[in-house]
Amino acid sequence: MQHWKPEHLQAFVSERSPRKLFDIAVHLAQDLGMDYLGLKIRIQIATQTPKLYLYSNYPNGWIERCQREDFYKQDAAANVSHSSTMPVLWTDDLYREVPQFREEACWYGLRHGWTQSVHDLQHNESQISVSRRVGDIDSGELYGNAGNVQWLCHTLHAVLGEHHLNALCPPPPKMSERELEVLRWSAAGKTANDVACILSLSQSTVNFHIRSVITKTNAANKAGAIAIAALRGWI
Repeated sequence: MQHWKPEHLQAFVSERSPRKLFDIAVHLAQDLGMDYLGLKIRIQIATQTPKLYLYSNYPNGWIERCQREDFYKQDAAANVSHSSTMPVLWTDDLYREVPQFREEACWYGLRHGWTQSVHDLQHNESQISVSRRVGDIDSGELYGNAGNVQWLCHTLHAVLGEHHLNALCPPPPKMSERELEVLRWSAAGKTANDVACILSLSQSTVNFHIRSVITKTNAANKAGAIAIAALRGWI
């Protein structure tokens, strides 16, 4: 069984630049006897369409082919991996309903490989695929290396997922402690009059804080501000 080279592993665990990290991951996949590494990160943001980010060292022709007409959506291994974290081996039988996808992938050298995924508590997902041009993958190799590949996926997901999530989600607006108190009580279903009594404030002061929160969250109304704050974990 092939193993990771220490210099590649050391570089991987200390690197935090997204592009450099993935490039090192390619070397680690190659240390395991693979030619190619592909990574698909799916970031789920509340109220937004999920965002996809693709990394690979695949041939340019295959990358361009997958982008045309969303051809990548026919990838049976990726579809199975979406609902399972077990390694999904690429076989002709797996792709029996989409033989063209399998044939074209093989033509580009993506013949022998597998796909597996990780999911986090925020419903974000990363799928990793390792593959090579020649050499069947038997069960010993698959399960002997699946743990290493899964760890590779976890690490890439943690670093690259956070990178893209931070780009998508601006930091929470600065709110005063009083604004947060008003927001929390409003989220609990209290009216402005109720909140005024609870916090020993005038109702006009409570309404002032509510208007400020609506402005800072860029919401349409109080309900919208509460929803945004709750979905993003601010309250």
